Amino acid sequence: MSSFKHRYLFSGLVLTLTVVIGCSQNETNFTQAPGFKQYFTDNKPSATLPSEKEQTLLERYKPRVFLAKNQTRFINFYDDYIANGSLYVDDELISSKVDQVLLNQYKDNIGAEFRYEEAKKEVTPTVYGRIHRDTLSYQEQSIPLTFLSYNLVFANSGLLKGLDTWQRLAMNVVGSTTDWHQLDHYVGLTIALSNDKPVAVMLQQHNYQSTWLLGKETVENFIELPEDLRVSVDVAMQSNELYPHSKTLKNHPGLSWVSEDSIEFLKTSQNKPMMAGFDITHGEEEQEYQLAFLPTADAFYTFQGRLGEGRKLPGRDGPPGADYVTLPALMPMANRLVSGYRPRDVATEKEKIKALFEGGSFSVNAAGLAAYQRDFIEDLQALNP
Repeated sequence: MSSFKHRYLFSGLVLTLTVVIGCSQNETNFTQAPGFKQYFTDNKPSATLPSEKEQTLLERYKPRVFLAKNQTRFINFYDDYIANGSLYVDDELISSKVDQVLLNQYKDNIGAEFRYEEAKKEVTPTVYGRIHRDTLSYQEQSIPLTFLSYNLVFANSGLLKGLDTWQRLAMNVVGSTTDWHQLDHYVGLTIALSNDKPVAVMLQQHNYQSTWLLGKETVENFIELPEDLRVSVDVAMQSNELYPHSKTLKNHPGLSWVSEDSIEFLKTSQNKPMMAGFDITHGEEEQEYQLAFLPTADAFYTFQGRLGEGRKLPGRDGPPGADYVTLPALMPMANRLVSGYRPRDVATEKEKIKALFEGGSFSVNAAGLAAYQRDFIEDLQALNP
């Protein structure tokens, strides 16, 4: 369910659907939003697989993934999901036998829609790895970074498990809280390397990212880097969001979108907004998986239609490709990394996020982003003098 709920920025998600926490990569036309075309022109997706050297690097740092006992496992996108459904364009059936080649033929068609039909068979837990490179700049400082990104795939996305009773009852009237929409391939984490050293990890959570520095001390917004260099994460029940690993049952504040009004709840669990609840994790069992690679131009990342059925209710439509996970202005990985780093006190972080988005729905204020760049670089340098 990790996806960008762009409707939140347009309408505020009033009425019952305001409790649909972070599970909508909904209206297909989000892929046509201003900024995406220019980003992909400047950062053209590749038709080739990651190089052997890049694959080795992704293998070296691949995360350890934990779930609760009997929790739904993640799957292989093409073998377990796409192989079990039909492809439509403008509601007309194209084929009931869909594979990677066919899906990619329609990846640029915004009227294309894949409809999954649940298959009763064993699945192959798979994580998809890719590499970005970007430079983090602030004033006279410039830090080249390598980003190792890993995506997990779930056939369905549910609502976060820790909803209030009234929220859960309201949602059950209009849909299943465990199958809110088909496909969740935005479940992901990214490890940032500086000078070939892991320095930060960013986790996708609902419609936002959260970033921690990696180090040898445990304080707020720092995670200790294990000796094997593999970051451990837990998958939240129902919602599939990722959180730092814990062997015990944990409640994590969950929001549709981080704003000036909601960041206190995210940081402290206090003053819960109406559009909020708790993700629940229990890292009881490690899930082994195969690490797989796709060209960044593949439909998995770039599909502009729906990769799950349209359910004719806002928030329940299937998502487009995995690249459409945030606002166009935050697509550059360095921007995404620092905007998810919120280590200061609540009052300071309120002012920062207000300044970041004060320009409007699809705009990110460069001056506001600078405060995030400053804080991240200051803390990174303090941790790695």
